[in-house]
Amino acid sequence: MPVDTPNPLAGSVLSILVAARELSLSVTETHLVGLLYLTDVAAVEAGHPPITGATWRLGRRGPYDPALTRAQDYVVDSELAERGDDESSDAEVGVLSLTMDVDDPLDPEAMNFVRTVVALHGGKDTVVLRSMVDGTVPMVEAQAGGESGVLLDLSRARRRRQAAALLTRAKARRASVPPERDDDGVGAILKQEFLQAREALRRANAKALDDR
Repeated sequence: MPVDTPNPLAGSVLSILVAARELSLSVTETHLVGLLYLTDVAAVEAGHPPITGATWRLGRRGPYDPALTRAQDYVVDSELAERGDDESSDAEVGVLSLTMDVDDPLDPEAMNFVRTVVALHGGKDTVVLRSMVDGTVPMVEAQAGGESGVLLDLSRARRRRQAAALLTRAKARRASVPPERDDDGVGAILKQEFLQAREALRRANAKALDDR
């Protein structure tokens, strides 16, 4: 069924659940936040604006946006998804799952980012996923500042990607430049100049010693 929600983040929440269902993956509420954040980072690294609509801040347990809680409540209250118990060893909160088939809630390009991120990271346990999130440039820089609640600068992820791309292009150009070759006979010329200079230096040293 098509989805039309008044909550701007509800579509993003549903997009993760749609991609996870396609891969038969369960999504805890902790996983949901990490996957949404990594989706925004992936989009920004690729030169696009963030996808989810979340305003990410540094929290005690990672990136967060209080509006995401309201978005989760909305999809559950609307009976588009339900909360269940998770029996896995790393579960800290409930599992969200769709209760019905829904159309893609985001545009095709955004869904492509969502599906890629869910395929790469949706099956990771909580500890590994948190490590992935904490290793992103916006999180590293925010944690270095040590100020909880600070806005995460997602554009930093793009700058790292741009720097890496520039370095790759520079290496490719350097590899394509043919090696420098000496002119024919340059070795003999340099040897002759060295011998001439050595003789002049010997005479100068001898004269200096005689003058003492």
